[in-house]
Amino acid sequence: MLTIYQLTVAIHVLAGALALCLFWVPVLTRKGGLNHKKFGNIYGSSMHVVAFTGIFASVMVLLFSTAVKPELAAVPHLTEVRLQQTYIFAWFLIHLGILIHCAIIHGNQVLEHKRKRDGLKTPLPLAINGVLAINGLALSAFGLLNNLILLIVFGALGLVIGVSNLIYIYRKNVSPTAWLREHLGAYLGSGIGAYTAFIVFGGNLLLNASGWMQTALWLAPGVIGSFFIAKLSKKYDPPRKAQSLVTK
Repeated sequence: MLTIYQLTVAIHVLAGALALCLFWVPVLTRKGGLNHKKFGNIYGSSMHVVAFTGIFASVMVLLFSTAVKPELAAVPHLTEVRLQQTYIFAWFLIHLGILIHCAIIHGNQVLEHKRKRDGLKTPLPLAINGVLAINGLALSAFGLLNNLILLIVFGALGLVIGVSNLIYIYRKNVSPTAWLREHLGAYLGSGIGAYTAFIVFGGNLLLNASGWMQTALWLAPGVIGSFFIAKLSKKYDPPRKAQSLVTK
């Protein structure tokens, strides 16, 4: 069991490192160009691997806690407290994995069905957006009850993303460039999840941060990413556009 867990984590780290590097290629290259499409597809596939292995490893932690993390039982009288903290963190990482899956799927789907949104009304995008929204609500509520700012913020983020994606899918009228806003926003959202996970595991260890500094590091990608998503939304789908596409 420990070997499977360690192998999963190794694949997760390698895919994550690749995705972090590839993220900037489609962001900085000409939209619709060969490199944008090619590296965007590779990035998306890498992120699916990151999300799947992250969720799988976290589920293993929930089901086989001390078998895959024997250090949790190293100090018997602290085992219960450590397990509780580990379970909460595993839940948070599962949420991040769902968010990343949802972002990549939505980003690809809106690109594929940019002219006729009925293609978005299929089980996979509807289910994953619904799961993200429901899990985000539960995570945020748990964070509020236990004063855990990280869970509050990312739970609310998941709720907002899931609901906004569903609204886009079912809204009767959208502007002709709304699909572009949705595509770019979704892929940037996946990058927020990736860089948040990197900082949680990598940057936090390097900087040895704690307290408010640790929380600030975790929230920084979300704050910065949300700013750029808002800027791109205004650029590619400005509110002044009167014409619209009607869902059929």
